[in-house]
Amino acid sequence: MCVSAAMWANISKIYYGNTKEDAEKIGFIDNYIYENFEKIIKGEHSVLELNNIDREETIKTFDEYDKKEDKIIY
Repeated sequence: MCVSAAMWANISKIYYGNTKEDAEKIGFIDNYIYENFEKIIKGEHSVLELNNIDREETIKTFDEYDKKEDKIIY
């Protein structure tokens, strides 16, 4: 989610000290997340299931936003 939020906010550079391997050594699963990120998005991994539902209803909000004259493109 953090990586997606940074990309969505058009952040082009991130500075960090510790690596994903450093995080893994103390029990965080960052490395696992990075290794499986592409599979998760494609729906090929059992750790996270993505289901698209109710698009006919939810797209209405996007359509309304698209028609706005004063919208801000993120």
